[in-house]
Amino acid sequence: MKASDTEKRRTVTTVPVGAKPVGVAVDVHDHVFVTNSGANTVSVINSATNTVSATLTVGFHPEGVATDPQFGVYVANGGDRTVSALDRFHALVATIVVGGPPGPPSRNTLRVAVDHLMSRAYVANRGRDRVSIIGISSDPPALSFDFAEVEGPLGVAVDPVSHRVFVTRPDHNKVSVIDSASSGVIGNISVGQHPTGLAIDPHKRRVYVANSGSETASMIDLLTGRVVDIDVGWSPTDVALDSHGGVYVTHPDGLVRVIDPDSATVTARIPVGSQPKGLAFEPHSNRVYVANCGDGTVSAIDLAG
Repeated sequence: MKASDTEKRRTVTTVPVGAKPVGVAVDVHDHVFVTNSGANTVSVINSATNTVSATLTVGFHPEGVATDPQFGVYVANGGDRTVSALDRFHALVATIVVGGPPGPPSRNTLRVAVDHLMSRAYVANRGRDRVSIIGISSDPPALSFDFAEVEGPLGVAVDPVSHRVFVTRPDHNKVSVIDSASSGVIGNISVGQHPTGLAIDPHKRRVYVANSGSETASMIDLLTGRVVDIDVGWSPTDVALDSHGGVYVTHPDGLVRVIDPDSATVTARIPVGSQPKGLAFEPHSNRVYVANCGDGTVSAIDLAG
């Protein structure tokens, strides 16, 4: 990735959504889903027009969101410890109680990731020190009796190759690895201070972790186990990858840093909105969508320039 390439990237559109947006996910139908933690809603953005096409009511203080191409959308509501399950047409089909003490609105406590081939949603629940499992192919989707015991989990992502689940543990400066067959922790990887968001590159076999308590993002090589810390600037929050393996990291200073995965260096700094949190890459529009918690907007970064 050349510097001249990254200079072309810029925020092309700012989309107003609800209060305090924090989580972002995309589906295969040009939809971008944004959790509005201050409004108890999810905004649905049409990526072809960059406009909000629907506003969906979910649980209290929605945080994480994930999609499945067959079974729908899953919203983790940290305020009431539930998951709102929506079908492909965005209708609410189930409210699944994962339990635990209610979380304060100021603290991220519940996030979700989906493994399509295993028909599972994994919910990282800090309040219960576990990663809960939801069977998404059942009608309606239902909480499984199986779960993984993980102390203080937060960020969660699934490797589509191995079907292992990677979970950040902010209070322990580690990433735990869960085996999908046994639902048990099979490894712990030391990273930077207070890791929060993470994303997996299944092609290059890497995991990228935003270490919010330091000025680094950790790059974990899944083939060798080697961990490289990349200087990215103060308090990185979340991370996403584009289709070419480019890495995007949000920061509370209103910038998204772009990491070149080959040189493991920051090659661009892109201004977005106030207090950016979650982000996701939408392949059809070739844009990265960023939730700006501080001003109730979503920024669309055009990767084509």
